[in-house]
Amino acid sequence: MRVLLVTKASGNNYSIEAGLADGKKHFDHHGEYSVQPSPCKDTRITVVGTNDVVEITHIDADTYVGLLRMAGKELPERVAELKFMEQIDLEGNSCCMMKENSTLLYMVGVGQLARYLKFPRVTEDTQDVTNFVYAMMARTSREIVELGREATEKSESAYKNCKVVIKGKIGYWVIGSDDPLDASRPYEDGVEIVVVHRKHYKTISIYCSPKSKYSFGGKTIAGIKFAGHPKAAGSPRGQEFNQEDGKRVFEEVVSSLK
Repeated sequence: MRVLLVTKASGNNYSIEAGLADGKKHFDHHGEYSVQPSPCKDTRITVVGTNDVVEITHIDADTYVGLLRMAGKELPERVAELKFMEQIDLEGNSCCMMKENSTLLYMVGVGQLARYLKFPRVTEDTQDVTNFVYAMMARTSREIVELGREATEKSESAYKNCKVVIKGKIGYWVIGSDDPLDASRPYEDGVEIVVVHRKHYKTISIYCSPKSKYSFGGKTIAGIKFAGHPKAAGSPRGQEFNQEDGKRVFEEVVSSLK
């Protein structure tokens, strides 16, 4: 199968968590499709053909396991409980207080592996990410869990050391290439909106707790239009932003919620 990274499913191909759901070729469980099961546990997903195209808007554990189903690969059921994975995907990591839980570690590991492979960020232009997806599939489930374990330990340090400011339910972090912050970690402490400036990429991201009513994908904040998943939006590709730009975004978000 071929995998394309798009801003939203076109409807012409298969898709996973890309804004469409019909239980046949398109599988999503967010927004208007919240009654649908998540792709990680949706047994309606069948193996697709070699030449079939699958569209995704992002890569996380839920999307990834959906892709495993379509590729006919072994599911990570020996290390991860798929029903619990669905719950974490919907409610965020804060619903799992045991940091050594293997399902949580697997989910963190998928994200860490994607970063290690430099999985592209979504842009307005369609990107072929087939090679990235199969490179991820070359890793065993247990290897992914171990990546998650290492990332969790480093992430906790980044969470504490890279925090700039928190105001109410909104926080701002500035991280470098060696700071693998888990953007959902602040949710555990009541922070529902997380603004992150990545110095090495010169980008700004806004993350929102899945439990919250907030979302910023498609919105313009401090003159910057954020794209991507509604609750995990990023600054425009090809544009550079500094720490002060991130602070302006943070302050505008704070002001908008007063």
